[in-house]
Amino acid sequence: MFKELLSSLGRLYNFVISSIVAIILVITTWAFWGLYQDSLLQSQFIREGKLLSVTVDQANQKQRSWRDILGNSTYLTFPYQGKTYTTRFVMDSGYVGSGDRVKLLYHPVYDAFRQPRSEVRFDKAERKSRLVEWTSIRDFTNEHKLLLLCFVLTTASFFMISGVIVTLIPLTFLQDIARFILVVELLIAAVFFTYDTWKYFQYYQHVKTAGQEVTVKVLDTARRSKGRNTSSSWKWYDYDATVRYQRQERVIPISEDDYDHLKPNDSLKAFYDESANDFMSVDFSPDYMHIFVPLFFWGISLILIRSFFVRQNPVKR
Repeated sequence: MFKELLSSLGRLYNFVISSIVAIILVITTWAFWGLYQDSLLQSQFIREGKLLSVTVDQANQKQRSWRDILGNSTYLTFPYQGKTYTTRFVMDSGYVGSGDRVKLLYHPVYDAFRQPRSEVRFDKAERKSRLVEWTSIRDFTNEHKLLLLCFVLTTASFFMISGVIVTLIPLTFLQDIARFILVVELLIAAVFFTYDTWKYFQYYQHVKTAGQEVTVKVLDTARRSKGRNTSSSWKWYDYDATVRYQRQERVIPISEDDYDHLKPNDSLKAFYDESANDFMSVDFSPDYMHIFVPLFFWGISLILIRSFFVRQNPVKR
């Protein structure tokens, strides 16, 4: 009796927690979908809008949406061609108030104004070499990054919601749909990481062949463990160095031998690719661990596809 009560309380606890997580995921997905739509609209204003200078009549800092909580937003009211307009303005570079002149983008189709370059920005980390913590997602536009994030959040929301529903009503078709979506996502991940790995080696080869050999001053070195395996015999590391070149500090990839021998103020020979504005140590070799990531996703995808078809077509005896 007591064990059954504990089991029931455990299931109730899991249901409540899962429901809360599902609600948070849905709200987060909705918020980022709004940011994606706003980023699309901002890009359209930048492409098609006309930059105009207007005089502010009134600046109201009262919050009107959840986005205003995240930034120093002000709603500017101003006249233009006999009409009064109000637009959201993020004051990230200075204060704007009544009587000030400000440049805004005007789109005649929408008959509206928007602040130039007020879309969501992602840090490109130009100080750090792209070969350090490589990802080809850096090449994506803001819209594509937000769309990718929305896709991940949407699928996570679906899995959580379907899991909550199945705990109440045993709908087998929801489990089949979730399994199918999982296989599709794994295939997409396999394709992406295959592309990402190919771009990594292509970029490495470009820096190596197009770069000119230069001498940089080492300020510091560091190593980063791959994964969370606590066994020292199974650890892999990435190595990088903070260097100075022409009064600029950069973080570049180095080899293990470089890491073992370099000390602050030592000189290091590196390749510098001016077209990519990137560095790497002359002794740095590409990280072949990148190859195993797409292989892992392809392997898991094929195993799940095989099990899916075996389940759909059981062997008759």
